[in-house]
Amino acid sequence: MKHTKRNKTVLTALAVLSLLVLATAPARTAGAGDASDLARSLAKIRQEVESLSSDVEAKRDDLKNQLRSLAAQKQELELEREREEMRLRQLRAAKAKRIEQVVDDTHRDALLEPVVMRSADIVEGDIRAGIPFKTEERAEEIEKIRRKRSEGLLKSADAVARLWDRVEDELRLAGENGIYRQVVTVNGEEMLVDVARIGMVMIFYKTKDGQVGKAVNKGGRWTWTPLTAPDDRKRVLALFDSFKKQIRTGFFVLPEALPPKEDAR
Repeated sequence: MKHTKRNKTVLTALAVLSLLVLATAPARTAGAGDASDLARSLAKIRQEVESLSSDVEAKRDDLKNQLRSLAAQKQELELEREREEMRLRQLRAAKAKRIEQVVDDTHRDALLEPVVMRSADIVEGDIRAGIPFKTEERAEEIEKIRRKRSEGLLKSADAVARLWDRVEDELRLAGENGIYRQVVTVNGEEMLVDVARIGMVMIFYKTKDGQVGKAVNKGGRWTWTPLTAPDDRKRVLALFDSFKKQIRTGFFVLPEALPPKEDAR
C-alpha cells in the first residue's frame, strides 16, 4: 500500500513538473503549433496518469480480495482446528470409558472362570457316567470349551453360553430314540456297528452278521455285552427293525439293560 501511494505521488509530481517546464519555455516557442503540441502532450500525460491510477486501484482491489480470501481461509482453519480438538477430546473420553469397561470385564471374567471350569467338569462327568453313546465325541466338545477358556481364546461369559448349548444337546438326546453308527469294543475287539439308543437310559448294538448285545454298567464302568438268549436276540432285532421303519414309539419288550439300582445316578 505504501509503494502504491508513493508511485501515485511521483506520477503527479512528474505531471506538474512537465507543466512547469512547458510554461517557462522561451516565448519564441509558444506559437500556435507549439500550443497545440503542448495540449496534446498534456492530454497524453493525463491519460497515462489516469491509466496508472486505474492500475493502482485495480491492484489495490485485487489485494483486498486476496486479504479477504486469506481471512476466510484462516477462519475455516480455525473452525477445523476446533472440530479436531473436540473430536480428540471425544476419542480420549471413549478410550477412557473403554479401558474402564475392559477392566470391569476382566475382573468379572476372572471371577466367573472357576464357575466355568467346575461346570465343565460336571457336564463332562455326567457324559462319561451315562450310557456309552459317542462318549468321547461329546466329552471332546466340553474339553474344547475348557481349553479355549484356559488359553484366553474364549471369555467366561461365552464359555458359559457354549456349555449351556451342550447341556441342551444332552437334554435333547434324553428325549430322542434312534439308530446310529458307532465303534464299540466287544470282548476286546473294536467294531463298527449300528446302535439303537433309547433316550439316555438304554443302548443296544447290532453287527453286520446280525449279532446283538447291550451296554451294561458294572461298578460304574460300561461294557458291551453280547446277547445270546434267543428271546433277547429276537426282541433286540425287532427293535432295530422298528426303528428302521421309523416306528419310534410303542410298546417294546426288551432285555434288561438298565444299570443296577446302586449304580444309577
